[in-house]
Parts: sequence; C-alpha cells; structure tokens
Amino acid sequence: MIDITRPIRTNMTVWPGDDGVLVKRVRSISKESASNVSRVEAGVHIGTHVDAPLHFIPDGKSIDQLDINLFTGTVKVIDTGNEDIITRKMLPDVINSKAVFFKTWYSDRSLDEPFDTNYTGLSLDAAQHLIESGVKVIGIDTLSIEKYKSGNYDVHKTLLGKEILIIEGLCLKGVSSGEYNYICMPLCIEGSDGSPARVMLY
Repeated sequence: MIDITRPIRTNMTVWPGDDGVLVKRVRSISKESASNVSRVEAGVHIGTHVDAPLHFIPDGKSIDQLDINLFTGTVKVIDTGNEDIITRKMLPDVINSKAVFFKTWYSDRSLDEPFDTNYTGLSLDAAQHLIESGVKVIGIDTLSIEKYKSGNYDVHKTLLGKEILIIEGLCLKGVSSGEYNYICMPLCIEGSDGSPARVMLY
C-alpha cells in the first residue's frame, strides 16, 4: 500500500482566503482525564480532499450522495514533469481508464510552505478530452485542479457537471507513472460540498 494522503495539521497550507487549520488536544490523560480527546477546526477543502458537484453546481450532489463505486478501482498515474498546464496534447491514451491521477512538481512541496499560485492545472481542453474518454475520477497533487484565478472555474464546472470525482491535494512524491489500484475514502458529511479523504495506491 502506498499512502498518497497529505497529513492534516495545525497551520498547514490552505487555499488563500480559507480559514486555517487547528488540531487541538482538548482533554489529556496526563491532566486527570480518562482519555485523550482532540478537536479539529478546518474547512472541508484542506489537504487531500474530494470536491463534490455541490462545490460548483448549485443543485449538484453533496459528498454523502456520491456514487461509492468511484471510491475504488484502477488508476493511471501520469507524470507531467515541470509543465505549467496539462493540455489534451500531453495526454496518452486514457480511453477505458476509470481514473487518472496527475503527478506534477507540486508533489515535491510540503504544505508547510507558502501557497504557490504558479502550480500546474488542467486545461479545459484536457478536461473535456478526459470526459470524452470515459474517465470518471481525476486526481491531482495540487490544491486545485485548475489554474489559480482561471476566471469562471470552467474546469471545475465542466467536470463536476458530469459528476466526475475530483480529488485534489494528493502527494505523489516517489510514485512512478503507471497503472495502480486506488482507494479514496472521503468522510460521509451530510450536505457537504467536499471532504478530506484518505487515498492510497496498491
């Protein structure tokens, strides 16, 4: 098993404008409590997470309404190197691939560093090609699947409008291109537009 999840921790890097993350021990055995108990304060789009259609589609499905068959299967990992944007021309044959995960240079960065607006994103042309090829799950190691300040969020709207599962914030450092099996388990948060997730390859 290869864990490709970014750990959740206090003051980790988040999307600009989002509230920061706080992981706090609120009760401790050493302080006369019978158990250790912690509390997490965070948005649902932190670290490794899943976007539900509701994130950009007003009447879209929430995270608890997603097809759970999308949470496991085979995936093609594609290394995009140092490219600035992922285009249709860069994509190998992905027909009949259920899922595609994009490994960019961002996997070498930790979420302790300042947010980098120059991360690699997916072009609308590439997103449409993946849909036409029958891909149902698209993952990337950046905190967003499309470029920073892309305008109208057309990539998100195009994919989520087709109920494509979007996984963002993966950590694919040390993972080679190729075919794998994957497991992606977001929390079942009723009515939520997204959720942190644990994602693994094997």
